[in-house]
Amino acid sequence: MIYLNAEVVSGLGEDTFWTWFKREFPSSSFDRPKSLTEKDIVLRYSTLGPIDVYPSKTIALLWELYPQMKETLVSNEWDDKLNTIYRCAKFSTYRTVASHLAIAPYEQYGTVEIIPIGVNTDLFRPIADKNALRDKYDIPKNKRVGFWCGTMHPMKGYSRLQKYAAENPDIHWIIVWKQQSEASYMEGAENFVLVPQDVLVELINAADFYLCCGMLRPFFMIEWEAMACNLPMVILDDVQKDFVPSDNPRDDIFSLGWDRKSVKRKWEDYLSRRGIEW
Repeated sequence: MIYLNAEVVSGLGEDTFWTWFKREFPSSSFDRPKSLTEKDIVLRYSTLGPIDVYPSKTIALLWELYPQMKETLVSNEWDDKLNTIYRCAKFSTYRTVASHLAIAPYEQYGTVEIIPIGVNTDLFRPIADKNALRDKYDIPKNKRVGFWCGTMHPMKGYSRLQKYAAENPDIHWIIVWKQQSEASYMEGAENFVLVPQDVLVELINAADFYLCCGMLRPFFMIEWEAMACNLPMVILDDVQKDFVPSDNPRDDIFSLGWDRKSVKRKWEDYLSRRGIEW
């Protein structure tokens, strides 16, 4: 049995790693284990801290970017959260990260393995008729269109987007906000809030490029999803990311094993090597 300890399973009803994993590994459960055998394991989201029982049967999913936030934004704001995450890494038997850029802070606690979170490439895919999508969402067809999605959190780089937009007034923008409480409405843009994933795919495909203007080095999930739609990536200031996207970033998703079929095989191998049944 695989026990899934998520902080949020699906905040907006989207198909997350957690809902996908539960579907692909049917014996997994969101229940709290009463006891564990040698063939059981707990997948523990790192912000939950160390599990109070069975720490020797825990895989810490170290996906949050707080270490990079502290370093890049030079702030102690997240120290309490960081301490919780580090304790999860320390007291778990196994540790996984989604990017080679995230390994360093956790190596002091033991071996760290890379397993991508995975992109739903069946959903996030290219849509050929860009003009039809622009008609549908009232987006100009005679302008170059950029795409950005995020929140007002400084790591997302909204202020950098605003500066880039001011310097490039010929570009029209599609802006998607994840939260109503943090939404701002930029002029010269179509602004959307809390869109479902099927709409998000269409908005991505209506654009000509994605502006990567975040403050941190690892790609955000939305950027992986945009690449799965084969949207060209413009990386602001040439920040060193997980890799340099090619002219066909969807191909990169598959070659790097970020598609869900490849991620499932990685999890099957990872669990098998530890004697875990699923």
